[in-house]
Amino acid sequence: MSTTALMTFAEFEQLPDCPGKQELIDGELIQLPPPEFVHSLVAKWSYDLLLAAIEPHRVFSEVGFRIGGGWLQPDVSVLWPDQQIGERYLARGPMLAIEVLSPSNTAAQIDRKLTLYFSEGAGEVWVVNPRRRTMTVFRDSLRLPIEASYTSELLAVSVDLTQMPSIT
Repeated sequence: MSTTALMTFAEFEQLPDCPGKQELIDGELIQLPPPEFVHSLVAKWSYDLLLAAIEPHRVFSEVGFRIGGGWLQPDVSVLWPDQQIGERYLARGPMLAIEVLSPSNTAAQIDRKLTLYFSEGAGEVWVVNPRRRTMTVFRDSLRLPIEASYTSELLAVSVDLTQMPSIT
């Protein structure tokens, strides 16, 4: 059985830049490979959809959050109107975090992220599956599988999944 060496956030900050995304969850460094094109396409589609409906200064792609002593970087996020900024980083969960699934994501990683987002005040988390063109919305301890359309009461934004880009 192998063990994973845990690291502090201070150690995480000292890591060199590398391709792909790095997150720190419960002291464990999660390294994700660069996203596949369909992942980036769906993240951009989500970003553009939100940008058309919400103040641009609140919608971000790949911005990081200092959460639970670690670092999470959703594919797309919407900040709360009064989003807190710690010493140098965004603190507290975002109003909305969008995680576009990649082949390298595990169910355990997504569950850990959901726990952290909500423990730090996130309003909603959308987990988007680009291969199935579906998403699951998590909010207020609810899990809502979405196959066609969804309107977020929190954001007053509607999503039509039939419009989600795909590579066929």
